[in-house]
Amino acid sequence: MTNDKQGSPDWNLKGEFIEACNCSVPCQCLWYEPADDGGCTFAGFWNIEEGTYGDVSVDGLGAGMLVLDEGILFEGGWHVVLVIDEAADEGQADALEQIFSGQAGGVFEAAAPLIETVEDSVVVPFSYSTENGHLSFSAGDIVTIETAKAVGFGETQGSVSPHPFIQPEETANTGKTTEATVDFDDDFSWDVGGNNSYFGEFEMANT
Repeated sequence: MTNDKQGSPDWNLKGEFIEACNCSVPCQCLWYEPADDGGCTFAGFWNIEEGTYGDVSVDGLGAGMLVLDEGILFEGGWHVVLVIDEAADEGQADALEQIFSGQAGGVFEAAAPLIETVEDSVVVPFSYSTENGHLSFSAGDIVTIETAKAVGFGETQGSVSPHPFIQPEETANTGKTTEATVDFDDDFSWDVGGNNSYFGEFEMANT
């Protein structure tokens, strides 16, 4: 089945996401305030438990992006590197790139006008695990994220809503990284451990 409005196959994804940035907890970008240090360095990844793009299954795969931005994040000017799971075959990798670049509709299409340039697209092995509130993620030698949940009064898990990359009725958990490094090139290279992380379940589609 094809989504006529977008000219792309219908797609849907569900799973867990993790992101880490240079802001203190919680990241103030959700309130349209400038990021710490005058700019945002952000790595966000979606680990897909179940997903389809037309007739293509993307179960068990992942994709994400590295973002550089100056000023207020949701005013645009993003410089982006797309990162695709090496486990994807050619058709699956193309499907993931179509979705996460915003070319296939859905939430990433809404984010596409914020992107000034897509600097590159790379394919590397992904690793993701969760245990007792601790999350670990790596994308080859490019990205390493280790984060734990950030609790508030009454030892309750902190959360934020709305979050731009999950459904309006859902919340994102707040976390604090112990490690958050990116090493891609001179521009996309940072170590922002000890700062903000959001994570949780997601479900999204272009219909």
